Amino acid sequence: MQALPYWAAVVPLVTVNVCYVVAIGLDHLPACIPYLTGCTSVSSTGRVAPESLIFRAGMLPSALIVALFWHRCSTFLRLGGQSASRLVILQVLGVIAALSLVIYAVTLGFEDNAYRQWRRAGIIGFALSTFSAEVSLIIFYRPMRIATTEKLWRWLIILCVALPLLSIASEVAKWAGAPRHGANNTVAWNAFVVASAYYAVVARIWWQHGFSRQFSITSAGRAASPRE
Repeated sequence: MQALPYWAAVVPLVTVNVCYVVAIGLDHLPACIPYLTGCTSVSSTGRVAPESLIFRAGMLPSALIVALFWHRCSTFLRLGGQSASRLVILQVLGVIAALSLVIYAVTLGFEDNAYRQWRRAGIIGFALSTFSAEVSLIIFYRPMRIATTEKLWRWLIILCVALPLLSIASEVAKWAGAPRHGANNTVAWNAFVVASAYYAVVARIWWQHGFSRQFSITSAGRAASPRE
């Protein structure tokens, strides 16, 4: 089985958490459980040296991993019978997500207004392109489902739905009086977890189909009848 989805799941998540631990140790950020309290933002873990160096060292390779991941998702779907022309959108979204992540990572820490605008564009571009790619994968994979991946496919849907639900919960919390920045920060931290889980589920789907490093699907994976 290819390890690429696991790298996509682990590298960004580990990077931000390592940066946060380093920032706490250097008294750059307050200690808390940001997934629950949102006491600090994801971006704040990479604004000041030396954690900013760790942040870029993790995020820039992550951008390449993301681009490769969506390219290989396209290959997987093509081997499963999807039209190559339809799958171009998945590859394009992967490239946009990767470039957006690079823009975000390299502009983080600069306080000039122009850099802030670029950083905002990078965040929005990454979020929208990644979510669009995730939804596209769910749609394209639907005819390829086999008995052992039915529940996994449903998990992909659940994880995609979880992202807008997190945003809605954030808005409700702010309406109820929760601090605006804290609510937004909590969503951002948990979005990392949801995205990582999505990649891990894709890895399991590839394994069930026997999708190999040589970009082939084993006969065992093809043998099970697709779900309509």
